[in-house]
Amino acid sequence: PNSAALNAACLWVVTAAAFLWTLYNDPAPLTGVLQSIQNHPYELLYLSGVATALANYVQTRAQKNVTAERASVIYAMDPVYGAVWSNWLLGETLTGLGVVGAGLITIAAATNAFLDFGRDTAKPQEGLQLEKDVK
Repeated sequence: PNSAALNAACLWVVTAAAFLWTLYNDPAPLTGVLQSIQNHPYELLYLSGVATALANYVQTRAQKNVTAERASVIYAMDPVYGAVWSNWLLGETLTGLGVVGAGLITIAAATNAFLDFGRDTAKPQEGLQLEKDVK
């Protein structure tokens, strides 16, 4: 599979859906969009180029080298990474309930990692054959 084409297709679908949502919610979306582009060009370039396009491209490239179990642990930890980065970069703090939630996600991901990664899932089970191999 071509990861660049997959990434481009995903981004175009999200762009089209966001555009349709904007048209539905705002009768004159172009004035707001143009004003945002003029007022925040560097922020928009960073958010669209680095935080969205580059991050999605790296994800699709790397995902083919990672098992499904490991990818699920990485994706499950995404809210925790976001909370850590927002604390470090923006000085935001979590409420007590947020800390409990982050802790539960971390415990669940760690438990999943220790239980799933301890098994060797790459080896096929003995005695299991496909129907066409039996003929």
